Amino acid sequence: MIKNMEELVKKAVSGGKKILSVACAEDENVLEAIARAVDIDLAYPLLFGDKGVIVDLLKKIGIENSRFEIVDVKDENEAVRQAVSAVSSGQADFLMKGLVSTSKFLKNVLDKEYGLRSSQLLSHAAILSLPSYHKLLIVTDGGMNEHPDIGAKIHILENSVRLCEKLGIVNPKVAVLAGVETVSEKQPETVDAAQMSKMNFNGQIKNCVVDGPLAIDAALSSESATHKNIKSPVAGDADIFMVPSMSAGNMLAKSLIYLASAQAAGAILGTSKPVVMLSRSDEPKTKLNSIALGSLLAQSGKAADCS
Repeated sequence: MIKNMEELVKKAVSGGKKILSVACAEDENVLEAIARAVDIDLAYPLLFGDKGVIVDLLKKIGIENSRFEIVDVKDENEAVRQAVSAVSSGQADFLMKGLVSTSKFLKNVLDKEYGLRSSQLLSHAAILSLPSYHKLLIVTDGGMNEHPDIGAKIHILENSVRLCEKLGIVNPKVAVLAGVETVSEKQPETVDAAQMSKMNFNGQIKNCVVDGPLAIDAALSSESATHKNIKSPVAGDADIFMVPSMSAGNMLAKSLIYLASAQAAGAILGTSKPVVMLSRSDEPKTKLNSIALGSLLAQSGKAADCS
């Protein structure tokens, strides 16, 4: 069981170097993270973007550009397309988003002709390591599905459970989050949470323990749950936070990163090959963690099998 980011990086390195395709690599933080990945034999980079800009940035941060293979593509959309195509064709093992908008990046990832879409519902997972929490915490879905219905939520949950298996987390505990613990038709997310919890109890959702609706204080703290007279096998020991909407997941993950010093990695789940993605503003350390996650998933087989 991988309990923190240091263990994740170490595990990824031990599995051998993988080829990383980077879409729009004209970014200092991206290049610094890739350089660190090269230093520890984590990945071999294949960079797509404006070569002149990339070389100038490498010189600026003191990195020798001969350590990288750079494909000169001036147009941003074409750079993403070629980076995605390199992975789908087998030239590279996994894909990383560089300095490009999420919408433009995903448009190419989802393209039927050369993209990485599988038959599964795609979802996003942010993997967080917090100083105040005793193990990794996965927040899903803060990057793909805006307002998932109950069916989509079940697929998102199944994606994250399979991700947990690749991280060595057996029978993960899932907190389906809401603002309250009581079920109310005025708050549809509480109805969905209760239904998912019941489906898990009845064996319809497998290989995990699901409880909800849970407010975040009860999900994070067994003492808080006890004080609120809530009996939950998940309280204070959740592996997965299932959020009601993309906005909620995005805000929760970024709040934990910026306000609670969480280390993070992020990936799109359900693709035919691993795709790592968090924010363009992430620090090099965070991007390195995501590279490690992508490498680990690439070692495990198709991303669709570990989503």
